[in-house]
Amino acid sequence: MNNRFYLAPFQGITDAIYRVSYHKYFGGFDKYFAPYISGTGDVKVAKSKLKDVWPEYNIDTPTIPQFLSKDANEVLLLLEAFSALGYTEANWNLGCPFQKVAGKKRGSGLLPYADEIKSILHQVKDKGIPIDLSIKMRTGYKTDRDIFPLLDVFEEFDISEIIIHPRTGIQLYKGLASADVFEECLSKTTHSLGWNGDIVDLKSFNTLSQRFPNIYLWMIGRGALSHPGLALWLKDPNLYNHEDFKEKIFNFTKDIYDATLTRTQGINQVIDRMKPIWLYLSRSFSDPNAAFRRIRKTTEAREYLLAVEETLKNEILLRPDELNS
Repeated sequence: MNNRFYLAPFQGITDAIYRVSYHKYFGGFDKYFAPYISGTGDVKVAKSKLKDVWPEYNIDTPTIPQFLSKDANEVLLLLEAFSALGYTEANWNLGCPFQKVAGKKRGSGLLPYADEIKSILHQVKDKGIPIDLSIKMRTGYKTDRDIFPLLDVFEEFDISEIIIHPRTGIQLYKGLASADVFEECLSKTTHSLGWNGDIVDLKSFNTLSQRFPNIYLWMIGRGALSHPGLALWLKDPNLYNHEDFKEKIFNFTKDIYDATLTRTQGINQVIDRMKPIWLYLSRSFSDPNAAFRRIRKTTEAREYLLAVEETLKNEILLRPDELNS
């Protein structure tokens, strides 16, 4: 079966503007997972909560809405809201590691509580899930053994896909994602599993794909933000054209800049939004520090745009097969 690639969600970066621009200029991804949505009223989800996944903001981009919740009623409200927008799949975030989330028993903080997750799924199932439900999760919060009771729970339910980031919540992004734990998971579920974590170049992907030849779902985060040609190359190197890639990066970032400017009140907000994007993109150049240095120092529109032009003109852009983590 052909590999399928998913873009991981990043709060504050991979919003609809980013996803649509990425898909337009680079592609390579079969699905783009939106950053999580959380918090609803008791009766319905406010339209403003759903803004990032409004269909009119995600035209021609295969977007998957994601939610963060520990409440069955909230989950149902969100699934119904996503379905009403025309989505056929939604993703439950059981992986967010950050303390402000996990400390409230959400994201990876909910993983030690298999009985509560089971209760939520039963309540949602009893009322009828209007769309397919997939799950993105870590292997646990404090221990990577949390995942195994959960895999037993999931066997009772119709879960479309389970994407596993094999780190614990308290690890954040430190250390290596555990291929050993992921391999153990493969023998304990009948669900389709996908890998998420540490795919940053061809070497890292090849190592994983050789170890797991029966896995075909791959979620990529930091690696794709750093080099937007990575997924395209992994799917088919013949699709990648290095000659026009600097121009694509320019148009990609210009589209984000222009669209963000129309939706915000000031240029400072726009430049503050662009800098984290360029921090990642700079890693696809032979000298990341030089590539980001000009942009990092900018505070005004004219100097920012000039810094982008100079960076693309003067710095050497690496091909995906030249990346070295």
